[in-house]
Amino acid sequence: MKPQTKWVILFLTSLSQFSFRAFVDYPSLLATEIKDHFIVNQFQINLLFSFRSFPNIVMPFVGGMLLDRYGTRRGLFGFMLFIIFGTFLCYLSIILNCFTLMLIGRFFMGLFLESCYVGIYKILAKWFKEASFAYSVDTAFICGGTIASTILLPYLVNNYSLDTAILSCLLLCMVSFIGLNTVTTIDKTYQVEAKQESIPNFSFSLLTQFNVDFYIIALSSIFCYTSYYIYSYNNAEMFKTMYHLSSYSAATLYGLPCYMAIFIAPYLGHLVDKHGYRMQGLQITSLIQMSVFALVYLMPNCETTCLVIPAISQLLNGVFFAAYVVTLWPCIQMVVSPQLSGTAFGFVYSSISVGISFASIFIGKVVQEETQASYSNMLGILLLISFLGASMNYLLFYRDSKYFNNKKYVISQNSTELELKMLD
Repeated sequence: MKPQTKWVILFLTSLSQFSFRAFVDYPSLLATEIKDHFIVNQFQINLLFSFRSFPNIVMPFVGGMLLDRYGTRRGLFGFMLFIIFGTFLCYLSIILNCFTLMLIGRFFMGLFLESCYVGIYKILAKWFKEASFAYSVDTAFICGGTIASTILLPYLVNNYSLDTAILSCLLLCMVSFIGLNTVTTIDKTYQVEAKQESIPNFSFSLLTQFNVDFYIIALSSIFCYTSYYIYSYNNAEMFKTMYHLSSYSAATLYGLPCYMAIFIAPYLGHLVDKHGYRMQGLQITSLIQMSVFALVYLMPNCETTCLVIPAISQLLNGVFFAAYVVTLWPCIQMVVSPQLSGTAFGFVYSSISVGISFASIFIGKVVQEETQASYSNMLGILLLISFLGASMNYLLFYRDSKYFNNKKYVISQNSTELELKMLD
């Protein structure tokens, strides 16, 4: 294996993530246009997220087992075909003016979308021993894709049409397909995959092989990511209602956390790789996330246009997103065996999808009237969910300090020095 090859792998996986994020959550930015085109309300917009998330209650776990047993090359190729087909149905729904067809397309997109993320993290876990920096770079590209979508999609829908904007999503999907196939070809060429043993059985009984700490990590991810994404899915419309912002201003603030993450995620990842303090950092992320919801929930509503409160909340949200990735995600590969990494990442993604799917429907009902009071109720609920996530993060810290002398989530010094030498 050539040392520089790992950086090619990191770039290509990150580029694929960039393309994914640029098209996958288009309902957030095109909500007004979709509602006008199909004559639907915010509840139906939340259904678009639910239909994408519902398959991922099980499919990332299934996809992870498929990746562990049959390899990332064949797995990712098949997964991407489903995503391409689903995105094509979404485009066709605009042409045929059929909202049901868009829901079906979102369902097919969701069948194996998170399984592709699982495959990407499985590859990064094999090529990088201390993965905080690798995950942080990947996160920066993800956020770059989100920012690109806030620029590209509104531009296309305003200057061309809604169907042109969705067509661009299909083209971006093809970019991800090409990137991931290139990655798996390199992975196979250097036979990194051959070093891993196949899992013995394709069965849900594999869950019994994971320890308590892994399930605490899974619960943390459920609560923290559910509150983060539900807030992200609804905050553009919330900013228009509560702070009287224009569609352009709301879309700009929607992408603000990603601007923050692009700049600070790689730096935070480098710091964690070099100095550690992973569990302590995880506690700080909890406080930051709860402060986001508490700020907007407790501050009085504005009678005129107000940018300060939503801007501060989005900046804090960006810090949380970047810090949470570099502190929590590398913990997964530290508590599971390498041959089960795909299954482990898949289970975590499935767990997150459980939270997002049900919360999307529930919150969709809460904010259906799109009033200041309904969005205030949403914020109170999200504050409670984030508190549950903070409790799991503290429990993880408590177990690490009591039973492992704060060393469970620290890679050996030799490994860390090797990674830092590669980084420098």
